[in-house]
Amino acid sequence: MKALCLFIFCLLSISLSGQEVNLFVNAYNPSKEQIDSATTFIPLKDGKVVYRELLPYTGDRVEVHATLKRWFVDRFPDIQNVIQIDDPHLGTLVGKAVIKYSFKSGVNSSNFSMFFTVSIDIGPETVDMSIYNIYGSDKRRNNLQMYLEATNSMLNDVNFDQHSSVDKFDLDLTKSYFDYMKGKQEKYNGKVLYAMDREIRSIFESAESVLK
Repeated sequence: MKALCLFIFCLLSISLSGQEVNLFVNAYNPSKEQIDSATTFIPLKDGKVVYRELLPYTGDRVEVHATLKRWFVDRFPDIQNVIQIDDPHLGTLVGKAVIKYSFKSGVNSSNFSMFFTVSIDIGPETVDMSIYNIYGSDKRRNNLQMYLEATNSMLNDVNFDQHSSVDKFDLDLTKSYFDYMKGKQEKYNGKVLYAMDREIRSIFESAESVLK
């Protein structure tokens, strides 16, 4: 029995290692200096994390609206993303979006989904774009827990669903920001905020690129 458990452990360790490599190819692993730099410039409005930029454009406002609508659909292809307000004459576009990414948090693997609102108002020469209502859902997977559950399943001839090893919890990223500034869960919140900042700034860069 002990030999069988050891054999299973070796196989599962190799399997988990391979999964981990695939999962974290593009994962965030910032240094303390990178986190401190990013959190210094996280913008607040009325006590909430709110990102806003003015993006210049040339051309017809209705055409720009159509361009940004296509950009929204292409940039956020997940089925959970939805455009809620779409008025080309007023130059208004508002939608809910989610993006997903990963990072390491100690012995845990965090698969993170960030939910937010994108608001676009097209003026005569600039696009006023904001991202707010930023929340996150973290699915944290512990490799040791996965090993123990898988071993038990194999020994008892039952199906093993690795998602039973996932701890899921939701975050208000504004709260994460203030907790980080107070030194609460500094390592974890720092990684959450760094990834949030990088992802959101890349959204603005993507929108700006389609306006050129």
